[in-house]
Amino acid sequence: MRQAYNFDFKIDYDFLKNEFPHEVYEWVGYWAEKHAERMVVVDCDKKEYNYRQLLQLARVQAVNLFELGVRPGDRIATLEMNSLNHFATIIAASLLHAVLVPLNWRLKNPELLYMINDSKPQVMLYGKKYKENAEFLKQAVKVFDIDELSTMDTAGSGVKTEIFNARVEELEKQFFDYGRYNKLNPVIILYTSGTTGFPKGAMISDLQLKQNAINTICDWGLAEGERYILSAPLFHTGGWNVLALPLLMAGGEIIIHEKFDAEAILNDIERHKVTLYFGVPTMFISMMESMAFSSVNLSSIKFFISGGAPCPPYIIETFSKKGVIFRQGFGLTEVGPNCFTLPCEDSIRKIGSVGFPMKASRARLIADDGSEVVSEGAVGELVLGGDHVCMGYYGREDEFKKTYYDGFFRTGDYAMRDADGYYYIVGRKKEMFISGGENVYPKEIEDRLTMLPEVLECAVLGVPDEKWGEVGLAAITLRGEHFSNLKEVRESVENQIRDHLKKYLASYKIPKRLKFYTALPKNAVGKIDKIAIKNEYIGGLQADK
Repeated sequence: MRQAYNFDFKIDYDFLKNEFPHEVYEWVGYWAEKHAERMVVVDCDKKEYNYRQLLQLARVQAVNLFELGVRPGDRIATLEMNSLNHFATIIAASLLHAVLVPLNWRLKNPELLYMINDSKPQVMLYGKKYKENAEFLKQAVKVFDIDELSTMDTAGSGVKTEIFNARVEELEKQFFDYGRYNKLNPVIILYTSGTTGFPKGAMISDLQLKQNAINTICDWGLAEGERYILSAPLFHTGGWNVLALPLLMAGGEIIIHEKFDAEAILNDIERHKVTLYFGVPTMFISMMESMAFSSVNLSSIKFFISGGAPCPPYIIETFSKKGVIFRQGFGLTEVGPNCFTLPCEDSIRKIGSVGFPMKASRARLIADDGSEVVSEGAVGELVLGGDHVCMGYYGREDEFKKTYYDGFFRTGDYAMRDADGYYYIVGRKKEMFISGGENVYPKEIEDRLTMLPEVLECAVLGVPDEKWGEVGLAAITLRGEHFSNLKEVRESVENQIRDHLKKYLASYKIPKRLKFYTALPKNAVGKIDKIAIKNEYIGGLQADK
């Protein structure tokens, strides 16, 4: 029977920072000792597992991996969807002081092979759905079934029950001896999406994981025993670091979904009385369009967190009518990812803002010449500093150095502060385009477009133009009842969009091109793929010549 927790309990910042265990393995061990029977994971099969059982599973994996030759500093690749066994692997890796490399299961074999060759793992663990991929990848790495590596007696490793306890004791001694002298250990290598070249592996340290967890718990006001649905993929920082690992530190409960399914998530929020949920805007759109949305009870939710891309105001307003508070986050694989906090009471008053930097997150805005931008409403590049910055890119030290400025990480995002000091993300630096000599920031236009109830999703980007150098292209999907291929209907909607934008934006900002889609292309983590949209548009121009 699930325990009823006191969600008003807050964890002390100084206790977390100074006294709480330093590494992931210790977090689980702490709660396994303090509340052994407390539920921590509800797996995809709907079975419940407590902290003691999760710790035991991680120890089994660690012993088996050790027998397969994994040692401190070695990489362990995984090719598996969200699951209990996959979740336990990071705890096992922490015990071994090894490095987890979760691979994107949406990628093709050549792309996966690139990551294997780049990270050079000792072994790769795969889920049964990816056996064919594993057969291809075993040319470059030793592969093992993750379910088999999660049993006490694994044929591949030869571990027997009678030596298990002795081996765990040995590994734990090594764990504490090694950790005593190595405070900055890589724990995970997370590959960036690679939209501007080959993906780079960001090395996430124990220090970064702990500082991000502390920031999250204290500045978002998380309580012991929170309940959270994990549907973001575990090859992405949102899967591990937005809430899953911080909740392991806080003694929370995680309901694992293999992947995102809007109706299943809404039903589980009501069934399990979930208190927190994180998603990207496209996920919340799918939830709004689900058959379950109108009837689902969301009263247990303390707040939703939106990240990964700017959240259109109409999403926030739609959920607020069901009593749900939205908190917009901002961060990136290399920093945080939880760097800002927007107070719940400001979720509507300051809609579109990411709020203030968290306690241990330092933020500045800089101009192109490196000078600090301090004026209200002025735009500058956002740079971030603190212990929640990653160690670097695996095997690419020089590339990582290019991202640093005066001890801060250059995010590549433009931002501004309002008169009250609230931060707003204006858009990606590389997405800004110049039209007729004027700087145009796509996010400003996207925010205005999503104010229209007819617009479901949109993306604005610069495309070549003989007269102006570049002009705006707005790629748009309309809500179902507004979408039509009839020319007169389309022209009417186009005119409505242009008339709306003229009320708010200077003429040079208004997109000269509108292109309607039934669905916008997305990348592997659910973000709108602007590069694909631009390539398609340019390809169409070339075909017309």
